[in-house]
Amino acid sequence: MNGSLLRDGNRYVLCFERHLRHSPQRVWQAITEPAELAHWFPGAVEIDLSIGGSVTFTQEGFDIDPELLPSSGTVTELEAPRLLALTWGEEPWRFELTQEDEGCLLVFTHSFENRASAPRSAAGWTVCIDALVALVDGATPGNEAWVTYLARYFYELGSDGVLTRAGESAVLRFERLLDHPVDEVWRALTEPDRLRHWLADVVIDARQGGRIELRLGQPAGYEVTGVVTRVDPPKVLDYTWTSPGEPDGVVKWQLIPAGDRCILLFTHTLQGHWNEAGTLAAWHVHLALLATSLAGLPTWPFPDARWKELHDSYSGATRPASR
Repeated sequence: MNGSLLRDGNRYVLCFERHLRHSPQRVWQAITEPAELAHWFPGAVEIDLSIGGSVTFTQEGFDIDPELLPSSGTVTELEAPRLLALTWGEEPWRFELTQEDEGCLLVFTHSFENRASAPRSAAGWTVCIDALVALVDGATPGNEAWVTYLARYFYELGSDGVLTRAGESAVLRFERLLDHPVDEVWRALTEPDRLRHWLADVVIDARQGGRIELRLGQPAGYEVTGVVTRVDPPKVLDYTWTSPGEPDGVVKWQLIPAGDRCILLFTHTLQGHWNEAGTLAAWHVHLALLATSLAGLPTWPFPDARWKELHDSYSGATRPASR
């Protein structure tokens, strides 16, 4: 693995570099021709190789939200066989090839705003670039699984929650790799007897339009009501989130299978300002309690000291920059 994560203002950039024993022209074919892309990119790609040209992505059998798997993009820079820049949804990708004495240097970057997605994206690109190198080398790709890379990148890049804000709208995001299959985690998200082990006493009708009521023990008296706005077992569960003293919001749980494991993607979207650091700390703790519960271990009482430690950490991350 050699993916590095850089900060660029309010965005993040994953960067990969590989020295290849092939000319830029050969590698250019591999990154621009659909028949070649099919050998290393996880889906079908069609590219109109012109500035402003359209790019379409399809991935059969990977039925998740369009926000996670955009289906279109645009070529933004083109200088064959040296530079290809395009967008994937709203996220820029950039392939640069530089001639070297015995081949070329490939530098690939992927820019994005959602810091929580960095381990997932880094793992995916590591697998893709390994397969690209194998293709041009005429070799067999390695058998290192994406989920194995993902676990390593979670360790290297971290798994803290992140908050992004656009005007009055704020989104809290977390991602987790859980050592349990999708169906088991889905039950932990939707069954009252399972939910009370890690989140709250719950009344939930996990159907479209169904009501949900949560009574959390920490802070004492904290209650939430909501309505299920989307349910697609065992992949997606959305519901509104209303609690006195907080702006209204929406919670979304998404699950991606990964063999005997699964990826949990969590977002909490709110309109307005409140104790953002406290909410990030609380969700961080509850997601840890979810993993503990799935492992069959005791989860209560609520770890107040850990919440305080996380609150202090997130306070620094969410505090507005001084002028």
